[in-house]
Amino acid sequence: MRKRFHLLFVIIIILLFFSCGKQCYEGRVAIMYAFEAEGQLLRSQMALEDSLFSVGRVFWIGKLEGKEVIVVNSDVGMTNAAMTTQLLIDRFKPKQIIFTGICGGIDPGNNIGDIVIPELWVTHDYGLYDQEGFSPYPIRAHQPEKEKSDTLMFFAVDEGFLKIAENVKVELKPILGRTPKIKVGGKGSSGNSFIDQVEKREWLAERLDAQIVDMESAAVVQVAKINGVPILVVRSCSDLAGGSGSSTAKDELREFFEVAADNSASFVLEFLKQL
Repeated sequence: MRKRFHLLFVIIIILLFFSCGKQCYEGRVAIMYAFEAEGQLLRSQMALEDSLFSVGRVFWIGKLEGKEVIVVNSDVGMTNAAMTTQLLIDRFKPKQIIFTGICGGIDPGNNIGDIVIPELWVTHDYGLYDQEGFSPYPIRAHQPEKEKSDTLMFFAVDEGFLKIAENVKVELKPILGRTPKIKVGGKGSSGNSFIDQVEKREWLAERLDAQIVDMESAAVVQVAKINGVPILVVRSCSDLAGGSGSSTAKDELREFFEVAADNSASFVLEFLKQL
């Protein structure tokens, strides 16, 4: 009888341990990034509590700036970003999501190193190709606040987050002898292509009024919005899409990737203090 009791006790403890792996970490601030280097600064400052592996993703659980967080690398591209966001929401039910990383500048006024935090995001390669070329289309998506589906060209980040972001003061690493600026507002664009073409940059500016371009954020914002989770995207320009002067965007990316990624992460750390 005593042996059965001990066995039952052990089974209960094991079940509680594994169930806690998901439930005990609900309601945290989730921080996402696409390239490993974009998360290095964040990971180095985490007070790590646990790490959980699921569907090829490692979810790092701990504290940053006194806040309980879950940090995860989504990997590159729209599909990876959308999959990881939904997995994160389904398994951990974060109360907020922040996406951080680099981007390509579209507006020439956004210099390399500048932090850009758009209020609206659009998928620039979703649309129709016909005899007249390519036309971007809106996406049919569920809107929880309206309890119905609608077609949207742009998906908005959280307004409260934008107000906090406007008041964040942080010391950023200089690039090319200048101190990067922080710009809140405007439109960001995402698609499954790295943009290193002046004509495409100009098209993104003219057709979509986009300030920056990347390969994940619009997908993350769309999934977060559909699930009713507040979302903010913080991006730091590592290059000018299409390049500037004699440099290509690839050349600029190689040279400025690390400092741009760290600047974006530094902003996120300061933002966390004010949540």
